[in-house]
Amino acid sequence: MGKNPTDSDVELGEPVQRDGHETLLPSVTRSVLGKSVVGVSTELPDLFPNIGRAPTVKVDRSKLDEAKRGARSGDLIGGRYIVEGQLGRGGMGRVLRVRHQALGKAFALKLIKSAIATNPKIREMFYREARLASSLTHDNICSIVDFGQDDRFGLFMVMELMDGQTVNAKLRHTGKLTPRVACDVMWQVADAVRFIHGKAIIHGDIKSENIFLVRTTLQRRLIKLLDFGLARPDLGRTEGVDGTPEYIAPERIDGAAASQASDIYALGIVLFELLTGRVPFTGTMTELFTHHASTPMPMPSQHCGDELDARADALVARATAKAPADRHPDVQSFMYELRALMGMLGMENRSRRALDAARAQRPRLLSRDQREIDHRMKAASEVFASVPLPMASCNAAGRVRAANAAFYEFLGAAEPELRDSALPDIYPGLFEDLEDCAATRRTIKRVIYLDEGGDRVVEAAVILTAAPAGAEVTAGEVHVLVHPLGLGKSK
Repeated sequence: MGKNPTDSDVELGEPVQRDGHETLLPSVTRSVLGKSVVGVSTELPDLFPNIGRAPTVKVDRSKLDEAKRGARSGDLIGGRYIVEGQLGRGGMGRVLRVRHQALGKAFALKLIKSAIATNPKIREMFYREARLASSLTHDNICSIVDFGQDDRFGLFMVMELMDGQTVNAKLRHTGKLTPRVACDVMWQVADAVRFIHGKAIIHGDIKSENIFLVRTTLQRRLIKLLDFGLARPDLGRTEGVDGTPEYIAPERIDGAAASQASDIYALGIVLFELLTGRVPFTGTMTELFTHHASTPMPMPSQHCGDELDARADALVARATAKAPADRHPDVQSFMYELRALMGMLGMENRSRRALDAARAQRPRLLSRDQREIDHRMKAASEVFASVPLPMASCNAAGRVRAANAAFYEFLGAAEPELRDSALPDIYPGLFEDLEDCAATRRTIKRVIYLDEGGDRVVEAAVILTAAPAGAEVTAGEVHVLVHPLGLGKSK
């Protein structure tokens, strides 16, 4: 990982070394509005009448030197946002944690570097894209709630404050996702893209850096698609080409405009990356362009072996076809094939499996002693099942043998593998602790913090205990208990 660039390190148009967390800032390329989408041909003012040219603002040069030092904790931006700290830095500026002075609510604020903010082209694109981004409301799209210009610090944009990491950062840290998790992530991303395409908007830069995994107490894994808030200046590439080279569609290399088909191509690349932990092509920009244009797309199964259903290869192959006409005609078609793959992986109605299996057991004729033993076992099972705290028993690799209803509710589904749940995203050291607990037989206690929504978090303890060596069923396994430590509190 390279060092974080400072304002003096990066001039307009230079590529920037970035880590996974810096994607809260604008990406290295710009989002593009589609000129025509599925038979709808319209110009921007007709589709979004409130989106016009950037307002003409006179820049007070006397304040530029003061702005160069950047906003610090305690500074006030836009007359209403108090700076509390820095969340990230990138080529276009910084992302700050701020709190609304009147509401008391925390947000993330993008502050654009003054040297860039005075560029008329950047200002025009900023206001155009900011108004567009603030008009999008979808569960899987990062919300833009405010934007404007501060006389002291320049252009700023305010968005919801999210706790988590980008998918790109997670892949670098833990490697490829399991097929089920990959499909879950892909479904949410595709649904966000389906939504924007329905509004005649093309994202233009779909990639793992622009997909954010949110830590949340919601009973499911939550994904947010980023980078609707700021257009990025050209980086000196071929005329008409903007996009991240690892994800760019072949026709874009020849200067074609971004389209639904090019977004679908990027979705196929992302699905490949989720399943394998790597992008299909690497190299210099020239080499990448050559690969996308003429090299046959490798299939996920070449890197994952027999664990993948053949439908995964077929889905990636169609989405990443060289000719746009050979790809899915729209994102709904992509999602239809993805749903079929999810069905093959057994991702339908998983939460009822454990209960259905228990109800399917038939009563048996037993002796008096056997009935007493059976009664005790049933009593223990009933008590375990009704405990309101999430409890489970699993092996050191995270495969669940038994869990109560509260544990399944906590995960959001009856997953047989903890790796397929959202728990590792909340508790990154989970599997190391499971192995340690099973090997040393020592009890391990950890505290995790869960986003409750809005501006509140829940503090909870996770307790790992090795099962007794003489246990008839769970010997060698680890008992897992999740215990809330208090009510939600402000972030």
